[in-house]
Amino acid sequence: MITAVNINATKKYASKHDPSPENPTIFHIGLLDHNLNHYIDDQVTNFEIKSKNSAEIAKASYNLSRRNYLAVKFGLKEVENMTDPETNKPIKFDTVSVPVGSKNYMAATDRQMSMFSKALVDELAEVILNENRLTEDETKN
Repeated sequence: MITAVNINATKKYASKHDPSPENPTIFHIGLLDHNLNHYIDDQVTNFEIKSKNSAEIAKASYNLSRRNYLAVKFGLKEVENMTDPETNKPIKFDTVSVPVGSKNYMAATDRQMSMFSKALVDELAEVILNENRLTEDETKN
């Protein structure tokens, strides 16, 4: 029997690179539903089909940095214990409604995303995207 995925579930995550492991920043990671996964793939994939000139070949590109940014923008649900660099106070995690197809999703604001280093975005994206994959035990069932 297949168990349905709870798209509203979140998981707490602390960065492996947090300089304060005794008092870490906690990221609440959510799942990306199939609609968001397709949207992100469409945003980061580009195909150029071979033209009539036989010397040209078909090309495909995949923008990993953009994929990671979008995965975090939509997959991050809350942040605890992170200081705003402008105010030196704890940040208030802000989201905005973003239309994707016929549905609206809550996503981190651009200002919120600008507070994260590329390395942190890449790390969080890996965690978020791995949450959407089945574990070995789930695959066996």
